Amino acid sequence: MLPIFSIQHYYLPDAQRLMPDAQFYKFTTFDVSSSIIIMQLIREPLLYRSSPLLKILSLLVIILVSLLFTLIIGLVSGYLFFGSGIMDYIKDGGSLTSPEMLPMLKYLQVINTLGLFVFPPLLFALLVSRKPGGYLKLNISPALVTTILGVAVIVVILPFLHWTASINEMMELPEWLAGIQQWMKNSEDQARELTELFLATTSFTGFAVNLLMIAILPAIGEDLLFRGVILRLLREMTKNSHLAVLISAFLFSALHLQFYGFLPRFILGVFLGYLFVWSRSIWVPVLVHLINNGIAVVAAWLYERGSIST
Repeated sequence: MLPIFSIQHYYLPDAQRLMPDAQFYKFTTFDVSSSIIIMQLIREPLLYRSSPLLKILSLLVIILVSLLFTLIIGLVSGYLFFGSGIMDYIKDGGSLTSPEMLPMLKYLQVINTLGLFVFPPLLFALLVSRKPGGYLKLNISPALVTTILGVAVIVVILPFLHWTASINEMMELPEWLAGIQQWMKNSEDQARELTELFLATTSFTGFAVNLLMIAILPAIGEDLLFRGVILRLLREMTKNSHLAVLISAFLFSALHLQFYGFLPRFILGVFLGYLFVWSRSIWVPVLVHLINNGIAVVAAWLYERGSIST
């Protein structure tokens, strides 16, 4: 029996009279449309049609899972390289800052940056868009004028940012929050001690590692997360670019958990957020952020080598 396919089924009675032994398969317009819709849904990313709120909640889950996964992989692989020292660091609450621990500390810092900032926005973009690169604005080349202006402004306002940091350090909480203030100061002192340990190098290899760890990876990861994803989601939710920039800058500064540097980092986050909104390219804030962090790395390296003095 010869099967016959007929889309225009209104000719079917005549065809059946002419070929009574044939088997006909009828596809209506509804059948075809339904198939197209089903195929589109199958090809759509998981969060493609989700609300901004659900996307934000999903992003938080992705960050936690990514951080946990990279931590486990990092500890396992780190144990192979550094032995039991890495477990001693974890048991001690991450407070070991001796020079002998420096390679391991830098390794953990890179792992933490990848798990917290770099991987989550990339995974999220895959779940929310058919074109992840376009969603994160990775495919838009930065305008030369905007890039030059951004770099010039960050260089000019560096003294102002340092001044706001000194103002921030004068912050005093009420007496009944003395315990919290002491914890904040201890955290800040530990972070400062660790940063000074990272930057205390005179070798080119140490300088290159610091540039990767302190400037390149944070600039890429933090701007992908806070500008490329969080700012965009907040703009979808609030329908207000200014509010989205301010909230994302607040989160950017708060997540660093360095409270006496909150104000200058918040101002930097606002500036980077507006650069992203104006340029519509993630590469402009990434480059400006990289230069901001990179200046500190270069200056510290030159100082350690005796090329400059304070």
